[in-house]
Amino acid sequence: MTAETAADHRTAAVLRSIRCIRQNVGDAHLLPDLAQTALLSPFHFHRVFRRVTSATPARFLAAARMVEAKRLLARTPMSVTDICMRVGYSSLGTFTTQFTRLVGVPPRRFRKLLEPYADQPVGEILGRLSAVLPEPVRAQVAGWVSGAPDGALAAVGLFRSGIPQEVPAACAIVRPPGIAALGGLPDGDFHALAMSFDLQASIADALIGEDEELCHVGAAPQVVQIRDGRAVAAAPLRIQLRPQAPVDPPLVLATPILLAADLLAPAR
Repeated sequence: MTAETAADHRTAAVLRSIRCIRQNVGDAHLLPDLAQTALLSPFHFHRVFRRVTSATPARFLAAARMVEAKRLLARTPMSVTDICMRVGYSSLGTFTTQFTRLVGVPPRRFRKLLEPYADQPVGEILGRLSAVLPEPVRAQVAGWVSGAPDGALAAVGLFRSGIPQEVPAACAIVRPPGIAALGGLPDGDFHALAMSFDLQASIADALIGEDEELCHVGAAPQVVQIRDGRAVAAAPLRIQLRPQAPVDPPLVLATPILLAADLLAPAR
């Protein structure tokens, strides 16, 4: 078996488990069950899944649940309690805490913030944000971003994990090909992730992620290390955007509407 064939087999195995997760996000999806779906041993499955998706099965499941919760909040009148149960949580408190941590705002607040922006083009909102988003006083990290659809802006963030979730430690908006400068970072290790959306995509499309064809994603190959307020010497960051693939972790964060609420709402 060639290396390319082996990689294809690994991807196919992971895709089987991902389809299972996405079709039934409310199920428990224990590691042995997902491994059986992938036709791998639990230990080997966990390692392969992380290699293919840049996330553990548990983190991927949590992200998939939050994306489905966002979709239900945006597209249906279901109560937060009913949504909590639908996506696999038995405790409303646990669901609310998890949603707030991963998305960046509580469920009811997410629904309220989304209302005025849901149908607006994401490109228009990002364009308005780029005009008012403060430049870092001192850029600690800079990266070259390329590969976005023609005319589209890209949002770049530094995250604690390989999944675009939780509020990023720093973010910037850039028109690829171009340089994103990031500052104000605490010490730690970060993943540089970028995403861009089709010019016709709405804010709701971007936040819910129902159509993968509308989204381009990319990640820097190296982890960004900040020590004593400075980036540890490494090769320049380069992020090549590409169409989102089924094995890519779901886009959990709600940064566009959080920034819009902070920076654009007073001028409305």
